[in-house]
Formats: sequence, C-alpha cells, structure tokens
Amino acid sequence: MTRLFFLLFCISSGVFFAQVKFDTLAYRRMKTTISPAILVGYHYAGDARDNTETFRASQMHIIELVFGRITDYDGYHGASKVYYAGTDFIINNRYGFFMSPKVGVSSSAGISMGAEMQFQTNFQKVIPRVMPYLGFGGSRGKLSIGYNFRLLKAENFPINTLQVGLTVPIKRFKESN
Repeated sequence: MTRLFFLLFCISSGVFFAQVKFDTLAYRRMKTTISPAILVGYHYAGDARDNTETFRASQMHIIELVFGRITDYDGYHGASKVYYAGTDFIINNRYGFFMSPKVGVSSSAGISMGAEMQFQTNFQKVIPRVMPYLGFGGSRGKLSIGYNFRLLKAENFPINTLQVGLTVPIKRFKESN
C-alpha cells in the first residue's frame, strides 16, 4: 500500500508540476490581451420540473446573448477569464417563454469553470438562481454542463436538473494590453 501511494505521488507530481519551470523561464515575453466581445450560446435542458409534488418533465431550449470582457493570458499553457452580463431567452414546451437576465464569470485553461447569477422572469414574477458550471474550452468558446440552484423556497418555474450548452464569441472588439 505504501508503494502505491508513493507511485501515485510521483505520477501526480509529474503531471501537475512538470510544466511550471518552462512557463516561468519562457524565452518570449508573455502577453495579456483584454477585449470586449459579444457572446452567443445555445443551451439545452431536457429535464425540468416545477416545485409541486408531481414530477413534470419538459424540455428547455435556451438562447444566450451576453456582452463580456475577455482577458487572454499568453504562454505555453494559455488561460483566459471572462466577465459577462446579458440575458437568456428560454422556450419551454410546458411553461412557454420566459427570460433570464444574468451576470457571471468564467475561467478557463482547457478546462472551463464558472458561475452565474440568473434572475428568471415570466414578466409577472422574478426568481433568482445560481448556476455553477464545468466544461471544456477557452476564450474562443466553451462546452459546459451546469445545474441551476434555486434561491427561493417556493416557486413555480421549472428547475433545470442538467443543462448542457455551447457558447462562442461572435464579435470581438479592439484588443488592449
């Protein structure tokens, strides 16, 4: 058992820390660019339910339109972060149409992680939600899986138990350093 832990330690140390010296001793100057952008995405939630006793399955098709600030970090293993604000246009086959204004942040270096605060509304009530997500991608787009957590106890809007989506920037504006 001790040999197994030693072997796992050696492998994980090589995987996680082997590239660090090359990033810090790079022969070229590392460059950081900041650019505002318009991002568009499509998300699908095939399992939504309301807050009643009976489970009602429905499908949700979500079109995302946001304005973001993309920061790209150059290097051998580049990374990026995105701050964004915008809205989701949600079409649900059981509840009809509603919107979800939101703000969020995303960080990625091959693996993308982020969270967003949504305010889903059918123009009669507003329901706040938090959605953390995990996926793959970078500043050129991401494929993610997320889950909406409701912040109010009683609500009648559907709850996305699993949301899968793709987001890409369609227009990047002038970059700055």
